[in-house]
Amino acid sequence: MEKQKVMFSVSHLKIKTAQHVLELAGIPSFPVDKMDSAHAGLFGDIQLYVDEDHAVEARKILNEEEIL
Repeated sequence: MEKQKVMFSVSHLKIKTAQHVLELAGIPSFPVDKMDSAHAGLFGDIQLYVDEDHAVEARKILNEEEIL
């Protein structure tokens, strides 16, 4: 199953909140940390992915919860 990015952030807390909201809706999510640890988090972001068939619903939920 293909994964699709539904959001990105530099905030670990925001990503964890989004994961929790999606989990409550029964949508598994997968964070990918693309932060550059050599530069104290100045470059990159954390991306949140879901299965492609859940992407539209996940974005809708995250918008409704004002996370996006």
